[in-house]
Amino acid sequence: MNEPAPIDLSSGSFQLVADGDMADVVVFGAGMALLAWLLWLVYRTMQKPRLPVNRPADRPPFATWAGVLRYLFTTPFIVGFWMIMFLVLLSAASTDRTAEDVIVATAAVIGGARLLAHCNEEIAHELAKTVPIAILGFIIIGGGFAGTDGFLSVLDQALGLGHLVDTYWLGLILFDIALTVIWFVAIRWRWTRAERREERGRPEEGFWGRLSDRLRSIGYVKPL
Repeated sequence: MNEPAPIDLSSGSFQLVADGDMADVVVFGAGMALLAWLLWLVYRTMQKPRLPVNRPADRPPFATWAGVLRYLFTTPFIVGFWMIMFLVLLSAASTDRTAEDVIVATAAVIGGARLLAHCNEEIAHELAKTVPIAILGFIIIGGGFAGTDGFLSVLDQALGLGHLVDTYWLGLILFDIALTVIWFVAIRWRWTRAERREERGRPEEGFWGRLSDRLRSIGYVKPL
C-alpha cells in the first residue's frame, strides 16, 4: 500500500503529491483560515483613523482623555502587529528580494495606508485589503512562495536587522500620531467653517467644493 503523500513546501509552490493526506489538507486549510483572519484584522484596523472622536451636532468634534490615552497606548502594539504580518507575508513572497527590501516595502505599505486612512477611508480600505490579499493569492495560486528555506532565510535576516525594524516601527508610530493630530484639527476646522457659513446663510460647501460636485454631476440627470 502506498504511503500518504505529504505536502511539499520545499519548492516555490504548494504541491500535493500522488494521493494526498486528508490530515495535511485539514491542517493546511486551518492555517489558511487563520492567516486570512489575521489579514482581515490588519486591514480592518489599518483602514481608518484610530482616535475615537465624538461628533455631536451642536458642538465641534472632540476626543476624550480616555480615548486619547487608549490611542496612544495601543498604537505601538498595533503598528508592531502590522509590521509583523507584512514582514512574514512579504518574506514568504520574496523570491528575489533582500531583507532590507522587505522591511522598506513593509513600512511603505503601512505608511501609505495610514496616510490614506486620514484622507480618504474608502481608498485606504482598498489598499489595506488588496495588498495582503493579493500577496496571499500570489503565494497560494500563483506559485509565488519563496520556499521554506528562502522564507526562513529572508525572515531571519529581517529580524536580524533589529535596528532597522525598530527605526521604521518608531517612525510609523510618530507618523501615525502626526497624521492623527492634523486630521483632528482639520475636522474641527471644517465643522467650525460649516457653522459660520450656515450662520451667514451661505452654502455649506465652499467654491471648490461646489465646483467639484458640479464636475462629478456632469452627464447625470437630476430626478424630477
